[in-house]
Amino acid sequence: MKIMYYSSTNEVLSELGSRIKAARIAMDVTQKEMARLTNLSQRTISNLENGNDVSFSTVIDVLRALGQLQNLDIMIPEQGPRPSEIAALGKQRERVRSKAATTVQTQSGWKWGDEE
Repeated sequence: MKIMYYSSTNEVLSELGSRIKAARIAMDVTQKEMARLTNLSQRTISNLENGNDVSFSTVIDVLRALGQLQNLDIMIPEQGPRPSEIAALGKQRERVRSKAATTVQTQSGWKWGDEE
C-alpha cells in the first residue's frame, strides 16, 4: 500500500508497522531480539508491527536498531532558504529612495491668526 495524503491515521500506522516488520524479518531478527536491542518490551514491538499507536520515540528506537534512522531525514527534510530568499540575497540595490521631508513648509501667506 502506498501512503497517501488521504490515508487514515490507522491505515498509515498499519502500513508503517508492516514495513517495520518486513525490515526486521529481512534482518533475520525476532521480536524478542528486537526488544532486547531497543530496550523495549516484546509487546511494544508487537504493537508497533500490528499498527497500534506507539510513541514516536519507540519508532525512533526501532528504526535505529534496523539501521533505518537516516530515512527520517528523507521523510522530513531540513528546510533551507526559499528560492525567493536566495534571489534577494544576491540582488544588488538598483536605486535609492529619497528621504521624506521632516518638516512641512508652507509657501502660502496664510496664517491661523494666533501666529506672529
